[in-house]
Amino acid sequence: MISRRTLLLAAGFTPLTVGPGFAQAPADFQGEWFGALDLGSQRLRLRLVIDEGPSSILYSIDQGNAPIPVAETLIDGAQVTLDVPAIGASFSGRLEGGRLEGQFTQRGTLPLVFTREQVAETAPAPEALTQARLAALREQAGAPALIAAAANRDGRRTAFADGVRALGHEERVTTSDKWHLGSITKSMTATLVARCAEAGVISWDDTIASALGGAIPDMRAEYRDVTFRHLCSHRAGLPSNIEMVDLLRFPRESQDARADRIAYARLGLLQMPVGAKEASFEYSNTGYVVAGAMLEAKLGAPWESIIQERVFNPLGMSSAGQGAPGAPGAYDQPAGHAEVAAALAAFPPGGPMTDNPAALGPAGRVHAAFDDVLKYLAAHRDAASPFLRRESWELLHTPPFGGPYAMGWMRRGDGSLWHNGSNTLWYAEVMFDSGRGVAAAAAANDGRAGEMGRPVGAALLGAAQAVA
Repeated sequence: MISRRTLLLAAGFTPLTVGPGFAQAPADFQGEWFGALDLGSQRLRLRLVIDEGPSSILYSIDQGNAPIPVAETLIDGAQVTLDVPAIGASFSGRLEGGRLEGQFTQRGTLPLVFTREQVAETAPAPEALTQARLAALREQAGAPALIAAAANRDGRRTAFADGVRALGHEERVTTSDKWHLGSITKSMTATLVARCAEAGVISWDDTIASALGGAIPDMRAEYRDVTFRHLCSHRAGLPSNIEMVDLLRFPRESQDARADRIAYARLGLLQMPVGAKEASFEYSNTGYVVAGAMLEAKLGAPWESIIQERVFNPLGMSSAGQGAPGAPGAYDQPAGHAEVAAALAAFPPGGPMTDNPAALGPAGRVHAAFDDVLKYLAAHRDAASPFLRRESWELLHTPPFGGPYAMGWMRRGDGSLWHNGSNTLWYAEVMFDSGRGVAAAAAANDGRAGEMGRPVGAALLGAAQAVA
């Protein structure tokens, strides 16, 4: 599953190419520069300040405008290179005609141009999605299949799908197929917490110690008073994941994952915190596993059955389930794909690697058909009652400790809420905008997040535009 820190990048594109230029003086680079990264579903405006030394600081205007330190700034003639280890990123560009033209790399590579003029706050309206447009996006990305769908509050809907369920097989995807949602599951787990809190069986302020202290008595003291609020907003101080060697010991499938979830939670709760509770943000799969284990301890049933009973069934999401969709050998649903030895390969159901271990369910193992995904998104968009009271919807959609991250949702500058997800075999994005009255979803059965972010994001915004 994807971990987002300061910048949210999951795309890869051929960088701009520039020809030879004239020699430049270091002073020509100094001062303020402005640019924007096109991520498909969103645009992030950047401000770069280069000083003598040379030294520089990067700012992400649309993500709180906090300074992001640049560890090394190298200027060689007309070329500038920035190393930004705080977010695992770099920029390499060339000064030409008063512009810094080059490429920004963080998990994937994107073209990026800095100029002296500030970038407009609003981006141009996206192109409304059509079947031909979706097919072009899929072909450009090299994905086996893409799907996108959207609906507005007045009942207008659109849905398009293109490609094959698995490479090497002729079965075509359809708009009624089921798609893996990855970390979009997190907002569903947070929604489940809200439902259980309204029912009075838990409280948002229940602590890890009160729920799991008996099962995990040796948890670190720093986590004992962490609550559902902290866990669902990634403000618990927990690391992103447990160690990979430990993760791989957990079974991929399980009839009842409660014991595995406790074992996983224990490993996480014995790790050193990455920061102070509330003050630090760390996108954490472990935090959602702990939240799921707390729900199980409080309600005495597996998270999988609790979320089915309290979220999926009330919303009529009959296609929702866990793990990779489809029957082994049938190719009746899309299969996930990943790169193996520089070539894309299918990982269909029944194989040894089709999803994350079952213990990770609350953090990212739900699949569903897009008709049902839109039902879920519409409930959030419309603050549906009596499913939840308005104050519960507001709690889910509001960052409790500042910043842009709410409860399983990222708040964007335009007021919409968004999230993405990947289990490294699939990539998906969802969004809803209560002001515009739209909800949309898009996905690829291709886990190359660096290559899928931009086409899936473009399909997502295009579908929303088609029904706006």
